[in-house]
Amino acid sequence: MRPQPRNLDFARRIEWDGVITWLLCFGLVAYLGIEGGGFDALVYDQVGIGIWWIVAVGALVAALPRSGPSHLALAAWVLLAAFAAWTALSMFWTESGERTFADIARMLTYLGAFTLTLAVRAPREPRRLVAALAAAIALIGLIGLLSRLHPAWFPASAEQTARFLNDSRERLSYPLNYWNALGGLIAIGVPLLLVVAGSAKTIVVRGLAAAAVPPLLLALFYTLSRGGIGAAALAVVVFIAFSDNRVPKIFTALITGAGGAILIAIAAGKEQLRHGLSGPVAHDQGDEMLLIAVLVCAAVAVVAVLVGKFFESERRPAWTEPSREFSLVAVGAAVLAVIVIALAANAPDRISNAVEEFKHGGNAGTGAGRLNSFAGESRYELWKSAIDQNSTKPLTGTGSGTFVYWWDRDAAGDEPVQDAHSLYLQVLGELGIVGFLLLGGFVALVLLSGGLLAVRAGPELRPWLAAGLGGAIAFFSAAAIDWSWQMPVLPIAALMLSAMLVMAPAAVPGAESVLRRWPARIGLALGALIAVVAIAVPLASTSLIRSSEAAVRDGELDKALEDARSAQNVEPGAATPRLQQALVLELQGNLPAAAEAATEATERESTNWRTWLVLSRVEALQGNADEALAAYRKAKSLNPLSPLFDR
Repeated sequence: MRPQPRNLDFARRIEWDGVITWLLCFGLVAYLGIEGGGFDALVYDQVGIGIWWIVAVGALVAALPRSGPSHLALAAWVLLAAFAAWTALSMFWTESGERTFADIARMLTYLGAFTLTLAVRAPREPRRLVAALAAAIALIGLIGLLSRLHPAWFPASAEQTARFLNDSRERLSYPLNYWNALGGLIAIGVPLLLVVAGSAKTIVVRGLAAAAVPPLLLALFYTLSRGGIGAAALAVVVFIAFSDNRVPKIFTALITGAGGAILIAIAAGKEQLRHGLSGPVAHDQGDEMLLIAVLVCAAVAVVAVLVGKFFESERRPAWTEPSREFSLVAVGAAVLAVIVIALAANAPDRISNAVEEFKHGGNAGTGAGRLNSFAGESRYELWKSAIDQNSTKPLTGTGSGTFVYWWDRDAAGDEPVQDAHSLYLQVLGELGIVGFLLLGGFVALVLLSGGLLAVRAGPELRPWLAAGLGGAIAFFSAAAIDWSWQMPVLPIAALMLSAMLVMAPAAVPGAESVLRRWPARIGLALGALIAVVAIAVPLASTSLIRSSEAAVRDGELDKALEDARSAQNVEPGAATPRLQQALVLELQGNLPAAAEAATEATERESTNWRTWLVLSRVEALQGNADEALAAYRKAKSLNPLSPLFDR
């Protein structure tokens, strides 16, 4: 049968490139969110390879880039690429080639996401990109909330990170497996949903976006993430401040916020559900909360749509369109009122006490009471340690990914951590002042240019750019106090928004024609293939190591040893393959070979106390007391506060 002409006309009217762009942005963020935020190296490495393959193929068939970059976009890409290159250069002075190589792969994945977003640039891209990210984040947040209301629907939620930390069981973390990451992702999404709720073309989409905000706010409450809540509030303020026609947007924020407040107030009284407990009482409370949430969301959707229509009608009152002079006076009066209230409430002393609590307060406690605490939970010590790390090598740092080894031997605390809980300070310690300036320059360029472009944009694009700016600020501010950078779904969402914020209307003259010529296309494809290879190396090594570990659990020691040796061949400079060989050889009773493998592991990561401890044990099993004692003392010197050495 021949297609009907009407169907053909409909298909022709669809902007398929826009649909593909929407699905690409939505699919990437949604997939990473569902896959534990992409934290697993196997996940983000595979995503990175997929992204760069798309870039390579798109360049070769002249499908990408779709248009020439602006000066701002080109400058931002150069800064981010330079930061990735500096990360790669740290291989020459790093304390751990293996950890640095893993960081290079992750950084290339981020650069790929930024590059791909720039490459698919189109005139109306901001609307599509913001809507796609809003939908993906809403999906992830709703899955997280449903996992609390009905855990039986999501068996995997029982495997979340909180099971390792019993005192944090009540904090919602699924599906990202980390509560602050989930809170940070919701903070990015809130302004995006608000702009869709107020500016989408269809009533249905507006209603759905407005209805999604209250349950996301409830999910944010369940995370008990102080940083996430603060970032969300900041994002909304930025969105409204940089938008035009602010009164309708303020009303949309108030309506959806009121819906979220109602849900939070009701949820706070359901203790079994709030504490993440299981059992019949919690199940009943989950059923009640789900029904209430549906009713509240429906009411919010209806009210938000009606209010939006009211502001778009010709009968709109004059007070809803205040003059610039009135707005400035109102803002000035509000600022003055805040200052007066702060002084009346003795704000200086409160701030001083909060700073002291942050530095020395320890744990923030449990339950909703932690939201009133300013305790830093060891962040002050971590940040001091990162600054001390930089003082050893101010310009270059100790190599990307090596903070974990510095923290262990710095003896600033006995809590085992991987990251400094601050993107900027960790970069300062690991990549020195050069890396800090490259990353800081990229962030500053994105935020400053994004604010400038939003203010200068016309009424059609300005609210979408303002929402993207709010989402980007939410991430870059949260990254200052947590390890958000290591949870790929967050930086990739933020980098997509960043790409949108530097997409100035005017492209570099002649850039599009140059990029579509064969030399440029081949160069871009070749660069993409190099990135694929660079990511594939740690991916293959990690896969083989995990295969070896699985073989050990299954009692297949010969296969375990073969996989570990294959991992060594893939990544010769890595310590883990040799350490794995040492452990397998020890199980096989081949102690001399195990000692040799462990020694090679210490040579490749001389500041990793674990390799020295394994070597000490193997030497002791051989009866080499002096060698065992020397290796043990070395391990203890690299992690003096570990309870392992208290025996």
